[in-house]
Order: sequence, then C-alpha cells, then structure tokens
Amino acid sequence: MRATILVVDDERVFRVMSEEALTAKGFEVRTAATLAKARSELLQSTPDVVILDRRLPDGDGLELLSSGAIDPKSGGPLVIVVTAYGDVENAVEALRAGAADYLTKPIQVTDLVVKLDKTLEARGLRDRLQLVRSSAARPPLREGKSAAERGLRESLRHVATSPSTPVLLVGPSGAGKQCAAELLHSMTYADAEEAAFVEVNCAALPADLVESELFGHEKGAFTDARATRRGLVELADGGTLFLDEVTELPERSQAKLLKFLDTMRFRRVGGEREIAVQLRIVAATNKNVAEEVQTGKFREDLFHRVSVFSIQVPPLRDRKEDIPDLALSFANFFSQRVKKRVNGISKAAEELLQRYDYPGNVRELRNIIERAVILTRGTTIDSGDIVLPRAESVAPPAETSFFRVELNADGTPPPADAVEHDYVRRVLNHFGGKRMQAAQSLGMSYPTFLRRLRELGIDQ
Repeated sequence: MRATILVVDDERVFRVMSEEALTAKGFEVRTAATLAKARSELLQSTPDVVILDRRLPDGDGLELLSSGAIDPKSGGPLVIVVTAYGDVENAVEALRAGAADYLTKPIQVTDLVVKLDKTLEARGLRDRLQLVRSSAARPPLREGKSAAERGLRESLRHVATSPSTPVLLVGPSGAGKQCAAELLHSMTYADAEEAAFVEVNCAALPADLVESELFGHEKGAFTDARATRRGLVELADGGTLFLDEVTELPERSQAKLLKFLDTMRFRRVGGEREIAVQLRIVAATNKNVAEEVQTGKFREDLFHRVSVFSIQVPPLRDRKEDIPDLALSFANFFSQRVKKRVNGISKAAEELLQRYDYPGNVRELRNIIERAVILTRGTTIDSGDIVLPRAESVAPPAETSFFRVELNADGTPPPADAVEHDYVRRVLNHFGGKRMQAAQSLGMSYPTFLRRLRELGIDQ
C-alpha cells in the first residue's frame, strides 16, 4: 500500500523538492502552503503522515493539532514537525502537542525519508499491537492425529503456496474454522507473527456500519465520524483478512466486497483517494452456501470469488482421536490464565471426553475443559471434574466388555432389580465413585440417580 504524505510548508522550493523526492521513493504526495489549504486537504482525505512547518503565512502549524484538525491518538495522521535549526524549545513543544517526531532545517532528503520510514513503522506496530491483543487470548495450535485432521492440514499446505488465492472454509459452528484460518496464515508467511491476521465476524457487524468497519472512514464522513479511522481491510494489508460467517453480510456490502476483491483497491467511507492493499482473503461459513445462493441471500458472483479454493473443516465427532491432545492444550492454556497448576488429564477423563459427541464441536470442548480446570482440586483433571451439558450424547461403556448378565443355575434370568443393582455398581466403579458422572452416562438427572441408589440399597 502506498503511504500518502501531506507536506505543509510555505517555502515553494522545499515543497517541490519534497514532492519529487518522495514520489520517486514510492510515496503519494500532496502539498499545501498555508493552514487554510492544509485544512482543505485534510477535509478531502486523510494522509498517513503530515510534514508540518510551524511558521506559515496564516498561523502556527501546531494549530492543526491543537484545534483537533489532526488527532493522531484517534487514528488520524502522524505528524513530523519542521523547526528552525537549533530551536529545541519549539521541537519539545511540538512533541508535547502530539507530533510523532521533528526535523530541523535545512532538511536533507535522505533524512526526510528515514524519518518517514520510522514514523510509518511506528504506526504499523501500533496497529499490529491492537490485533495481537485479541489473538493472544487463544490457545496455541496443535497438530492432530486423526485422518480428518491430517487431510485438512494437507489441503491448507497445498493452498499456502499461493498467497493471493481466496479460500473458503466450510464447516459446522465451533469446528475450528478460525484455527484453520490461523494455521493457513502461519503456513503462508515466513514471518507470520509480523504479518497481520485480522478477524471480521460478519454476523456481528451492524448493517449500517459494515462498510465503515471494513474499509474505514474519513473524519466527518457521517455524524459520529469524529476522527479518521482505518478499516479492517487496511489493517490486514500484507497479511490475512478472515471473514467469518461471510454469508451474513448484507446485500449492499456483498457488492462492495466483490468490487474490492476484483481490484484489491478501496476508498474509505467519505474519502476520495483509492488505497491498494495486498492480502489473503479467507472466508468461512457454517451454512450450505449453494442453498444461500439459490435463495438469493448470497451473491453467486461473490461465492465464486471467495471459493476459488474450498476446504471442508470436519466436526469434532469425526476426529475423536484428537480430543486428548486438544483437551490437554486447553487445560495448559486455562491453567495459566487462572494461575492454577493443572498439568494432566486422567485416562478415565479422556475416555469420558471421547464418548461425547460434541454438538458444539471444538468450542464446546474448550468450554468443558475451562470449567474442569476451575473445578479440579488437584493437578490432574479427573472424570469427576468433567461436566457434560448433554448427558444423552454420552455413549455408556460398551455392554459386551463392561457388563454381562449371569443367568441363575436353572437358566432363568435374575430379577430386574438385581441386574440393575449390579450394573449401577459397575458404572459407579467405572467412574471412580463419581455419582454425577455415573448419572450423566446413564442419561439420568442427578436427583433421580441418587433416589435410585437409595432404592437399590447402594447409597451406603
């Protein structure tokens, strides 16, 4: 993306020299000789950096900062102030007013370029810091053992060699589409930590703010636009833009997104200049996209544009071999967050976790382990610490290997209560005496299970 520079100086020679030199270095340059002209330029569109002389025909250049015409703290342009040689007091005043840096006249072109690079790098670090704060709240990615997981990773590795190819991830809610997108990001970029990964939850964006969130806006573009704001597309430049639940975008926004995907250029809301970016688009949905297209809820041309390479993300029930490693990863992550020493999961807990069908997929497993870390009193999560919200989804232990009815000596079956008594005792022993887990595995509520234990004489 070409950075835009506004040079505000009353010396014509300096403006011409700066424009020629910076344009040759790949910058987009505009100039102004007065405060009035600078204000006019700022109203039309917001530059990335303003090189600002203090001594102008119609006032002090710092008035742009003090009046709020430029507000770097709210996402406005960064400012490099130009001062007279040796005027330290003016330089200090400029930095206190909000300037990012200063230059003293006479100015060498090489010094100007170095300052600009340094200032733009600082802006990039600030933007990346905002993105890192959200991604740091997620557990690290681990490689699974299942055939489904291996197939998913192979597909990701295949498309990672083509950074400009849009990818569509399709799978049920909570299956790990975001994790797959992050994994693709790490496979695509040699220095993935430096490249931005920007997540957009399309379903959560208010319909009237979608374009502003995606493409940003200029100050004054609408009633609440009190400052220039960079959009998520701009922040993702050089990295990955992850459009989660892309089929939830309003129709008008779908058209805007399609136009952007065709050109990789956009305008901020209320802006006049086009901004070009280079990034990878990864879209995701839990819907049947063909049906969404057929019913007119999702544009067919946009579907073809985002699904150049489509990958199916399997539900957790199709890769149960991955559950122990995933669970341990979550346990390590949450134990650090709650400052609790939990470093293992018992075999009984693993078996219980693997018998559950996970209608909420990986997200549900994560929530179950977070709760278990809080509940456990030891350093190892046991089956009694696992609370499964849907007991009917837990398969009881296989009867052929777990329990077998012994016939009476005369070949007749024993009374039902005797069979139930023996079976319930075996279930309790299987779960180490944990009554709640035994109740869940039998599909009974906990109070009903306790009452039945008393009726069967097992309560003691």
